Amino acid sequence: MDLKISQVIQPKTVDLYLQNVHNKDEVIHYLADLLNEAGLLVSKDEYIQSVYEREQLGPTFMEHFIAIPHGKSDAVKEAGIAFGRSSEGFHYETALGGGTAKLIFLLAIPNRMSADAYIGVLARLARLLVHDEFRTALMNATNYKDVITAIVNGENLLEK
Repeated sequence: MDLKISQVIQPKTVDLYLQNVHNKDEVIHYLADLLNEAGLLVSKDEYIQSVYEREQLGPTFMEHFIAIPHGKSDAVKEAGIAFGRSSEGFHYETALGGGTAKLIFLLAIPNRMSADAYIGVLARLARLLVHDEFRTALMNATNYKDVITAIVNGENLLEK
């Protein structure tokens, strides 16, 4: 199953104006709230624990102001992605130091999803995020429609 980002990101799980989010812990908890409110989680606390367990394996901060924290857990009902944007950015702490994050994608993956499908979603997102045009479109988005248009256009380019 080739899961597309555009299939698992919803209007309820996008916040283009992250308010009162000043660090990694706050953004993980806030975006997990969005996933929970969208009905994608069985247990928000258990899911957040899986995100922190994954964080122990290696940094989820990338260059270009991007962070992709993620967790795979039985606490996830359905695969989902929460996306938050911070125009000014904040320090995203990692064991290697981290950096300033402005575009944060929190992935929720159910345990029943195969490892290949899970890695496929991460790889697809990472391939999109290396493109300046895609990151610029996300930074300039004013609403969910702009975000989903950027994602769909990017996914279409990846398939060519």
